[in-house]
Amino acid sequence: MINDLAFYCAEVCRLILKKSLLVAMFLTVVFGLCTSEACAEIYVRVHQDGKKEFTNRPSGPGWLLYMTDSGVEPLITFSENGKPRDIEAIISDISTQYAIDAHLVKAIIKAESNYNPSAVSAKGAQGLMQLMPATARQLKVKRPFDPEQNIIGGVKYIKGLIAAYGDLATALAAYNSGPGVVKRYAGIPPYRETINYVKKVLRLYDEYKKESASRIAVEGSFQEKN
Repeated sequence: MINDLAFYCAEVCRLILKKSLLVAMFLTVVFGLCTSEACAEIYVRVHQDGKKEFTNRPSGPGWLLYMTDSGVEPLITFSENGKPRDIEAIISDISTQYAIDAHLVKAIIKAESNYNPSAVSAKGAQGLMQLMPATARQLKVKRPFDPEQNIIGGVKYIKGLIAAYGDLATALAAYNSGPGVVKRYAGIPPYRETINYVKKVLRLYDEYKKESASRIAVEGSFQEKN
């Protein structure tokens, strides 16, 4: 009886030890994987039907950085129709930080991607401000589909072009067709696409400024009445 009891005790101890080793191995693997950037950061992709897909290993176009390894709060929030709704706030913050008119940034984004952070052009330009991969690398934009990184990169780029040419229309032409083309033609190139692009951005820029001024005037009038 004692021998049987000892045998059972030994078996129980062996199973417990085996299970503990398996658990330890599992935890080691899990924590080992989660120390990597791919596991720590969560990405989201919104499908046409509004459904959101999350992953820690994004593959293919359309993924946006949703949460960093801090896990405190999402970088992107969504409205009921599933579209990011904090892009305006991002534009405002970055424009203030880099001392550029937010209305101009909005106009460029509208003309470039129509506010689609997942946009990819036929030529390979990516994100809200349609940065080419080589330009993004030059501007140290590691995640071109991340709205904040893309806008920071685009703002740095257009600010540099404005400083270089001293003229907004020429800077926009360089943003669209490239500084090399603008240099070749000593100004805005005779490309229909570029000419139309410059006109569109300038028109949107003017419209956004007028809308903002009108809204401020209405709000001021409302406050006076109250």
